[in-house]
Amino acid sequence: MKIKNIILVIAITLLSFNSLALDKKTLEKFSQYDNSSDFVILYDDVDTLFQASVLYMGKSSRQKAKQSKAKTGTRLKNKVKPLTDLEGNRFFYDTFDTPKKVALISNVRKSLEQLPTDSPLHFFSKDEQLAYWLNLYNISLIEQLVQIYPKQNIQPLIEEEGLLDKKHLIVANENISLNDIKQIVIHNFGHDPLLIYGFHQGNIASPDITTKAYTGDKVWRKLAKNANVFINSNRGTYSDNSPTFRVSYLYEENKMFFKNFDKDLKEHLAKYLIRSYKDKLLASREIKTDITNWKIADIYGTERKYGGSIASSPAALIDAFTARDSASFANSGFMNGNITDFSPIEGRLSTPQLEKMQAMMKVQELRKGTVTISDDEEEIESQEK
Repeated sequence: MKIKNIILVIAITLLSFNSLALDKKTLEKFSQYDNSSDFVILYDDVDTLFQASVLYMGKSSRQKAKQSKAKTGTRLKNKVKPLTDLEGNRFFYDTFDTPKKVALISNVRKSLEQLPTDSPLHFFSKDEQLAYWLNLYNISLIEQLVQIYPKQNIQPLIEEEGLLDKKHLIVANENISLNDIKQIVIHNFGHDPLLIYGFHQGNIASPDITTKAYTGDKVWRKLAKNANVFINSNRGTYSDNSPTFRVSYLYEENKMFFKNFDKDLKEHLAKYLIRSYKDKLLASREIKTDITNWKIADIYGTERKYGGSIASSPAALIDAFTARDSASFANSGFMNGNITDFSPIEGRLSTPQLEKMQAMMKVQELRKGTVTISDDEEEIESQEK
């Protein structure tokens, strides 16, 4: 009886997993591209959002956080994970404390979400599409976390409530989840480990949320930079000179990127580690994937001193969205304070690109069954039935 119950649980689990995965037809829909294309997607709004609300911390010093002390009059104190609490870029979640401010993020997400409906992705190069998927993923994740903030521990949200599996996005008439985006990216780009570092997970121990959007021309360089920063930090790798070399739990979760796990992971890490840590890695007898920190990557969640600058007041953040020059950003209605109106395709393509895209889409629509174009006779033959 127990064996039957176990089999039933396994069957239900497999069924649930398969129901969440994208089917082959949908994957093929998002796998077409044109590497000769000169279309470029603009992300002025994403840049403005991230530059105003992401604190860039730079490379890790591998400094450990000190245990907090209870303040006078209370026995309460913050729980500290010394190894990783001082690590990683932070997002100013506290700023988005009203529906109007949350709508700023939502409208950026909606604009990205709508893009493939108005300007199909197959008109873009593969790298342009990769940048698009990473930006959509990260904006969508931030939007979801803003709505549950100030919840600090996001592990239950990810592992128990299935945030990454909820199909809350509609892209080109397809309902997709954040994990579906990962599936699309892997389907289109294979198991290149650099892809791991493009998906921010919202917690301190994840790859960084960046201060600017990914762009097609620099996406791989930016992923390599993210990898370098992450791997050379305590949340990525750590050694206390014992035979065991500790690494992030993310490598276990992304095991599919390393065919021969220990060997391939070692080679990948050694490519980016500074020499002292590279020697420790190569001398180790075991790799242990146990570095975690599920605290949300916010500004105030830990005790530490901050450097750099950030728009730290709500008014400053809103001003960052309203001070844009409409001549440099076509989607000026949104940026000028009307947070309910936006025009995705006009905001994502320059005017010449927009005109060219619209012309190509008209030709494509004609080719779907209304007419055929004969190159030999240079004439259009009607096939109306």
